[in-house]
Formats: sequence, structure tokens, C-alpha cells
Amino acid sequence: MELLLSVTLLVSMVTAVSVLLRVNYDTWLDYRSDNLQNEAAAGVLRHLVRELRQCEEVTAISAGTDNSGSLTARMPSGDSVVWDHSGTNVMYGITTADQLLGNNITGMTFVGYERDGVTVTTVPEDVQCVQVTITYTLSSRSVSARSLTTKVWIRAFI
Repeated sequence: MELLLSVTLLVSMVTAVSVLLRVNYDTWLDYRSDNLQNEAAAGVLRHLVRELRQCEEVTAISAGTDNSGSLTARMPSGDSVVWDHSGTNVMYGITTADQLLGNNITGMTFVGYERDGVTVTTVPEDVQCVQVTITYTLSSRSVSARSLTTKVWIRAFI
């Protein structure tokens, strides 16, 4: 009888510990997934800022209301660098956006500003500042839509 009671208590304790460990492991996996999505979005934004600060001019910009935007900029080397949001991917490349820069990104918008930093423009020659907004979704949260926004001044403006 004592042996049966001790085995029953042991099985109960092992079951309780395994349930607790499984819940903690699932929480850790959710956190890791969210963190990877945050880092992917922040990495795309850092890349855009770094490259746009070095460009000489914006040669094409999508409308600020286009949630799947694109941007083309001319670099000091003369190359045209392109960023384009397609589906849930941000593509990047020289002349054409053919390399994956980031994934699981649900939206990317570009708003061009004139030299005063306030007047919105879609004329590429007048763009001296670009506001970039990256939108992404966290799969494990109830409030899942997040966005990162920054403004970047073009280095060589007239």
C-alpha cells in the first residue's frame, strides 16, 4: 500500500513539473519568435537609415499612402539602390530589388519631405528627408501590430 501511494505521489509530482516546464518552454518560444521579428524590422530600418544617409538623391519614391512602398536612391558610386516591399518581404538590390533584406514585415511606407522637413512631396528631385515606417506583426500577442518609424535626411541635399 505504501509503495502504491509513493508511486502515485511521484507520478503526480512529475506530471505537475512537466506541465510547468512545458508552459515555460512555450512562453520562451513565443518570446524568441517575437524578438526575432522585432530584430528583423529594426535591422531593415537600420539598413535603410545607413544607406539613405549616404545617398546623393532620391530618384523614385512611392506615395506615402502605399503600405507596400518602394524607394530608389542614387549612391555616390552612381549605382541606383532599390528597396521594395513585396508580400511580407523587404527586398533590396542595385538597379532591381532582388535580394531579401527582411521577412515577416507586413508594411513599409516612405514619405518624402522637402528641405524644410515639413512639406510632403512625391517629386523625387525635391525629396531631402524621408520618413520610413516599418510595420510587422507579432504572432503570439493579442495586440500584434507594431511599427517602427524614423526620418532620414539625405546627405547631399541642395
